[in-house]
Amino acid sequence: MQSATRAQSTGRPSVTGSLSTGNIGTGLLSGSLRSVGDALRMAESVLLGGGQQTARRNAWDAVCENRRHAQDREDVHRVLVRSAR
Repeated sequence: MQSATRAQSTGRPSVTGSLSTGNIGTGLLSGSLRSVGDALRMAESVLLGGGQQTARRNAWDAVCENRRHAQDREDVHRVLVRSAR
């Protein structure tokens, strides 16, 4: 009971039990942020306003759509080249 006496003499409560290091550093990552994408979206929402965030997402959607169209064009080109042989 020496620690309890010390805690009472200093005015601070004593801490009992053991410290588990298994969850140290996981904080937000264990709860709502499960991927790098989630972390980036969280940072984006903190740093950018609503209009900028929407504009960035719209621009990224356009980039992804352009990549899909480019892949489709390449596929059609390959088919045409093979059929011409």
